[in-house]
Amino acid sequence: MTIKIINQIKQTVKSITRAGTQGQTDDELVSRIILVNTLSLVLASLILVVGAIFMVFTRELSILIPASIEFLLTVSAIYMNHRGYYRVAAASTFLVQCFASIYFGILLSNLIELQAMIIFLISIIYLIFPDRISRRISLVVAVGILLLLETYYHYHFVEAIHLQQDVAFIFRISAMAGVLTLIIVVSKPYVHSNDFNKQLKRSNHFKKIFVYQVSHELRTPLNAIFGVGQLLKREIKLNEQLRGIEPLVDQLLLASNHTRNIVNDVLDMAQIESGNSEVLNSEAFEITPFIEKLVDINRIIAKTRNIKIKLSIGEIPPVIIADTLKLNQVITNLLGNAIKYSHKGTTINCYIAAAKNTWSLHIVNMGDHITEDKLKTIFDPFITDKRKYTEGAGLGLYIVQNKVNSMNGTITAESSPTGINSFKVVFPLVPGRYDDLKTENNEEDEITDLSDIHVVVAEDNEMSALLISRFLTQTGCSICLTTNGAEVLEESRKRTPDIIIMDYHMDIMDGKDTLVSLKKDPLLKHIPVIIATGDAFLESRELMMKAGASAFIEKPIDYKFLIKVLSQQLHPLSGELQ
Repeated sequence: MTIKIINQIKQTVKSITRAGTQGQTDDELVSRIILVNTLSLVLASLILVVGAIFMVFTRELSILIPASIEFLLTVSAIYMNHRGYYRVAAASTFLVQCFASIYFGILLSNLIELQAMIIFLISIIYLIFPDRISRRISLVVAVGILLLLETYYHYHFVEAIHLQQDVAFIFRISAMAGVLTLIIVVSKPYVHSNDFNKQLKRSNHFKKIFVYQVSHELRTPLNAIFGVGQLLKREIKLNEQLRGIEPLVDQLLLASNHTRNIVNDVLDMAQIESGNSEVLNSEAFEITPFIEKLVDINRIIAKTRNIKIKLSIGEIPPVIIADTLKLNQVITNLLGNAIKYSHKGTTINCYIAAAKNTWSLHIVNMGDHITEDKLKTIFDPFITDKRKYTEGAGLGLYIVQNKVNSMNGTITAESSPTGINSFKVVFPLVPGRYDDLKTENNEEDEITDLSDIHVVVAEDNEMSALLISRFLTQTGCSICLTTNGAEVLEESRKRTPDIIIMDYHMDIMDGKDTLVSLKKDPLLKHIPVIIATGDAFLESRELMMKAGASAFIEKPIDYKFLIKVLSQQLHPLSGELQ
């Protein structure tokens, strides 16, 4: 019976403290509402207790009547929150206690140290008020009351009520206990929050390990699939009889590229959730060929669903300055999203235009109508419209929004009842000049003859080692295959290589330890080392570059890009890889 009563009391208290939180999705607002309700409930309870003590020891109406009014006003804050007047409730809770402190402080003199109450009120200003103006006004009011009380205690403008010594002692203890109760009530959730944060950090650590393991394990077989596709594509160019299988190989490359994008999206999300800020790497580039190239790539994908992409470029400076990598991710994700959700046989329109200080990317497609409810959450993670012909984890638009925000841009989504859906991105416009463009190397991206180049490859996955070895052999390189860093050092000392391509995570001796050993050896420290790994975390890249790596390539390896990196490292005048 006792337990039942206790549970009923707990449930009642919970209902009172959560009054006004129903239907609220803003966690910060919910926390403030609960705090104000909790303070009001505790303060009202303390007023009743202290008021009862006054009733027993004194019959002073000058105390009982104001205390009753204070009780009613304090309880009314809970009702205000229930009706949705959140700011009024917070202000009421704060001001009622301020004026009560003035009244009782003057009436009882320094019998009850109400300065402690004012200091407590100052401490909760930043918890119950969300905006700067309210906080500043409240701070000025509280400090003013504190100074007023101190001035009164010094000059005694008004005659205070005189109480017997024993009664005064009880009142003082009661007031002190009340303030301590308020401090405990307010601080307890934040102590729990701190304990929870420790658990959260530990959980995030394991989440990071999990994300790494999954992405790394996915990249290993994906590297093999993507490598086989690229080698087949190369064989088709050399052998006309294989032209018949080219469409199948193109589909294989598109599928593996799509899978690679999903893995990259998961890594991007992990970086966003960890709180790592995006770093802008702005550079000058020609906007028209940049956009056209991305659209052409997506036209190939759209063709498989009988969808066309029409590009319209309006008035815009020919050269602009922006982060091309992030812009590539934004446009690729938006076009990919439009292709997935467009009806077959329709056209996707892509508009590029500039205003005075901004330029915009506007993608419009014809698909199913997106309801208002879905539009409100469309940029949240894991929101996706599963259909028989669509795939994805629902991370694309979430990542797009974060990339756009990091570039100081904005993104909006609209949908008409007829199914015309549009996504519009607006970026700050920073015009550039042709003189700002990086000079391009005149060499072709693909070098077919790398004879007289000796390469040591360290790869502990047999399939990956076989594929990269076959590719480099076709380009004329002589290859020495190893499975760990110790073998790299051993083989390099037998015959000094021109370049080393090495995985990061290997048994016996990993990439970092191998780099350290290479850089300590006077005969080997000059050899360029390319790290090719499925570990795409930024800190891993920075760690390897600090250890002495010359370049960093993510798996699955794009062989054209590998050739470009090899060219840059073997011919330093062609430019350093960033």
